[in-house]
Amino acid sequence: MRARGQRSASRLVAVLGVALLTGACVHLQAPAVNLVAVELADVQLDEQHFNVRLHVDNPNDRPLPIKSVSCTLQVQGVELGEGRSTAPFTVPAGGETEFDALVTTNVMKSVPSLLAKLLLTLQQQGDLPDYRVSGWVNPDIALVPPIPFSHSGKITIPPSVLNTPQPP
Repeated sequence: MRARGQRSASRLVAVLGVALLTGACVHLQAPAVNLVAVELADVQLDEQHFNVRLHVDNPNDRPLPIKSVSCTLQVQGVELGEGRSTAPFTVPAGGETEFDALVTTNVMKSVPSLLAKLLLTLQQQGDLPDYRVSGWVNPDIALVPPIPFSHSGKITIPPSVLNTPQPP
């Protein structure tokens, strides 16, 4: 009698466990992450720090609370640096927001190969360089693993930079 009761309790625990895991396994689509702006924050000989502003679109039908974002920034296929978001944030369901990441680079290591690729691109294509930002969004949702993202584009030069008056 006692063994039968233990088996029933074990089955109940197993069924409840499966139900909880099935309900908790939320499938989320990867958010679209785009580069908005890059601003130099600090320069030292061996490393540089940039504030990188990123825009994120949430294609999901539920809010996406984000614990952290880690990312890598490449220009013309050369890795310039790695970064992390500066604070947690939430992206509304079907909505968008912007957030900041602090990216650390070592220009002394990356400049030689980057310069060669930039010059080659400008000579052959007469085009502005490509960039790629990729990484992981770490949701603040139990049992949901980090979500990978990747976005590529062309570096743009703001009109205000192009229209800067030249000294006489």
